[in-house]
Amino acid sequence: MNARHVAPLLALILGAAGAAAAPDKCQIETMDIPVRLVESRPVATVKLNGVPVPLLVDSGAFYSFLSEASARQLNLRTKPAPDGLRVYGITGAVQALRVTTVQSVVLEQAELKGVEFLVGGNEINAGIMGVLGRNFLSVADTEYDLAHGVVRLVFPKGDCEKTSLACWAGEAPVIEAPLISYGRSDRAVRVPVLVNGEKLRALMDTGAPATALMIGAARKAGIAEADLTPSGRTGGAGAEFAREWTTRVDRFELGGEKVSNNRMRVTDASDNEYGMLLGLDYFLSHRVYVSRLQGKIYATWNGGPIFAKGEPTAGAYDQRYAAKAEAIAADDADGFARRGNAALVGGDPARALEDLDRAIALAPTVALYHESRSRVRQALKQNKEALADLDEALRLDPTLAEARLHRAQLRMAGGDRDGAGQDLAALDETLPPSANLRAPMAQMHARRNEAPQALKQFDLWIRSHPRDLRLAAMHGDRCWMRTRMNLEIEQAIDDCKEAVDLDGEEASYRSFLGWARLRQGEAAAARKAFDRSIELKPLAWAHYGRGLALSRLNEPEKARQDFEAARRIAPAIDESVRKAGFEALAGTVKRPE
Repeated sequence: MNARHVAPLLALILGAAGAAAAPDKCQIETMDIPVRLVESRPVATVKLNGVPVPLLVDSGAFYSFLSEASARQLNLRTKPAPDGLRVYGITGAVQALRVTTVQSVVLEQAELKGVEFLVGGNEINAGIMGVLGRNFLSVADTEYDLAHGVVRLVFPKGDCEKTSLACWAGEAPVIEAPLISYGRSDRAVRVPVLVNGEKLRALMDTGAPATALMIGAARKAGIAEADLTPSGRTGGAGAEFAREWTTRVDRFELGGEKVSNNRMRVTDASDNEYGMLLGLDYFLSHRVYVSRLQGKIYATWNGGPIFAKGEPTAGAYDQRYAAKAEAIAADDADGFARRGNAALVGGDPARALEDLDRAIALAPTVALYHESRSRVRQALKQNKEALADLDEALRLDPTLAEARLHRAQLRMAGGDRDGAGQDLAALDETLPPSANLRAPMAQMHARRNEAPQALKQFDLWIRSHPRDLRLAAMHGDRCWMRTRMNLEIEQAIDDCKEAVDLDGEEASYRSFLGWARLRQGEAAAARKAFDRSIELKPLAWAHYGRGLALSRLNEPEKARQDFEAARRIAPAIDESVRKAGFEALAGTVKRPE
């Protein structure tokens, strides 16, 4: 079943109750999809062939996806995508695209048979196994009430073409804007916006954690390169990275709403269809209704900052213009839990704790509520209480792999090395070989200097994720562990070379390669690797390593300059090098007085 067949089936399932409505009266039928917000991601649970599968709710994705590893875990057969089908995200094309057919998809009260999913792209954290895209989310009108953890599919009936569909708004101002469409089959949620007075097209994208301007649009809006503060790189569904900056935006406008003096992300991702992504931060600060029938969006403001980078002073926003939130039923534990998760992602952990306390008081045996509260307590720097919540969550449901990994990390941070090791061992026994969690497990074992366990996890993850965007990082981490521990140096060098080939712009991989060359006794090759690393970014470890290489090449003055440069960047670098396992290499370096 492809996208054009989903809409009529859902309408048939939902529409029976309203079939007798008078044709001149606007009535609606809805399907509520509960959404749990985790790590800045809205997640809905959909049953695929009877198995509950967490999927990212992504209004920016034209179709629904499963990752390669997820399809393998679900024992789904895949086949090559149709000739000519290319899928692009903001970070490039999705590689090696395939297709699978899921025999049974259960979305709340609706069961659909024989639904196609695309297979490919990068895995997302937070236990997410794929993407719920617009072939589901845009089959009808869609209401996004993510501050309360709900997405609604809405089927208007009767004379609704001129009716305001923001029925919750009350006296609050309603934002209205037309949808920009390029054809009958175009289901993207694009709207016209003004940024510093310049007209732009914005894609409303729940899958983007934060709002961002494309670099070309930022320039059009009068933002100069000198106004950009570098903030790293970001990934997406595609095979490439995009650079990111932050900047001050004087004015943003959408449908009558005006927001002044906000910091916002800028990315060099390229897309000709829009100049801006309105991300999850915008959806959390607004309740949004997308009307396919009327070709427009409605929205009301929930109160508080509009964008993730907004840091207003007290009283900066006039709450009189916020829509009044609908009350949660006193016995609706899940409603409190979903609102609490949303509050945490929205930057209000105190409110999140209140809601999750209510949820647990109402339903103390629901493990996920305790797991959610542990995240809140950690955000509040209450690690002891966070651990207690994780203990209870795992007592109630020992299969919660994300919670177990989280507990292992907290145990390590608190000095409980044995307890963390027990959690890692339990995860290794119970997770599928291709599980995404094996990546952070490998990194934890590496930090613990447990080479056999780390190598097992690295091997399992790398083998099952041959096209994942994090593949370079995993090769780099495996190289660094082997280099630190002076194990299998030839294989370490192979890993570093692979990391560099996959991502030549990451300075640390070339630094790792330089240290591996030092282990080999190849000072000239090490110097070459460090030179290139420092050209990309002046890392303390690269300067220190080059200092060691130059010392072996009888260039003591240049070596001294590199050691001093390393200490300026990281004053404790001498001790760090020794603690990392390089005492023999650095033993002759004179420490500063």
